[in-house]
Amino acid sequence: MKAKRFVPLLLAAAMGVSALTGCGSSIDGKKTGATLEGEEISLGFMNFMARYQQAIYDGQFTGMFGTGFWSQDLFGEGTDMVTSVKNNVAENIEILYLLEDHMGDYKVEITEEELAQMDEAAAKFMEDNTKEAISQMGATQEYVKEMLRLNTIQAKMQAAIEAEVDTEVSDEEAAQKTISYVQVNSKSTTDDEGNAKEYTEEEKENLKKEVEAFAASAKDDFKAAAEAAGYTVTESKSYGADEETLDKALIEGADKLKEGEISPVLTGEEAFFVARMDSAFDKEATEKKKTEIVEQRRSDHYKEVCDGYKEGVKYEVNEKEWAKVKFDDLFTIKQEEAEDSESSEDTGETEDTESSEDTGEAEDTEASEDTGETEDNESSENAGEAEDNESSENNEAP
Repeated sequence: MKAKRFVPLLLAAAMGVSALTGCGSSIDGKKTGATLEGEEISLGFMNFMARYQQAIYDGQFTGMFGTGFWSQDLFGEGTDMVTSVKNNVAENIEILYLLEDHMGDYKVEITEEELAQMDEAAAKFMEDNTKEAISQMGATQEYVKEMLRLNTIQAKMQAAIEAEVDTEVSDEEAAQKTISYVQVNSKSTTDDEGNAKEYTEEEKENLKKEVEAFAASAKDDFKAAAEAAGYTVTESKSYGADEETLDKALIEGADKLKEGEISPVLTGEEAFFVARMDSAFDKEATEKKKTEIVEQRRSDHYKEVCDGYKEGVKYEVNEKEWAKVKFDDLFTIKQEEAEDSESSEDTGETEDTESSEDTGEAEDTEASEDTGETEDNESSENAGEAEDNESSENNEAP
């Protein structure tokens, strides 16, 4: 794959666009990429959305995984990244158009001012890039504006849908306890040569006695006693009724403690534990949990509504044409532009919506022929922050 430079630009009205330089695209944009209830969605627009999303992930993952990450299963979906991303883009295009169809349900509208801003953004995108750049991304002014329009609708619809959620959470539902604990592996140890060696039953008993001696000495100063015994204390671990990450034996033993008490040795499946109850009701952790519960309610409700919109709707991807969309060239980002993009969050210049991660948030990209400066934009859901690399080339965008 060839590396292309990816540079974010800033716009008002919660949007960003991308500028790119590179080689041409072989996609026939006039072909049908998909149909939704008989209405055609062009392959050109779907290709633009996919290639834009590719640029985002190139910026995020190339520095961590190298240029071969597109052939890997980074999402754990049983397929390579190209297939995963294209599937996500196709699915989210359906959601975006369904949200548009249901704008009336929530009295959502796009203002004339917003449409004018989209026109300006799309025109700037086309003006700021070379012909090679436009060709490589498969971009047109119409596609850029459509992406901005759909993402704006999605943001407004999501806000309206999530506003229906009950934000009241009781202390009982969110209650959090906070403990510190020592964990001692009871399954195996490592010999002088670095090989794992499982404990015999006798060795386990002797190890348990050592941990019991520590527990008895830990009543006055838990951390100091652990250090003296050569153990490491895991401090300030909060948990509630829905805890699934901590060992069951540790939770059951900790739940019997009053604040300040230290447990006897607790025998887990592969470890011995000694716990101290730091707070039987951690107010700060409980308030944080309440926020998490509300956010989960919002996410669940939004997904439920979107899934409901999909029921009974006929959406078909033209697999023959969609297969022609390939990620044969890599994109990268430029450090100073990425920093500018991040700083804009504080002034409200540019924000992305959650779904735009998978539908191609509007951003700017530049590309160069064979080398690449790594650059990126921010994506909101589930994509993470972009990584940076440097590159040079003769036909960079302005």
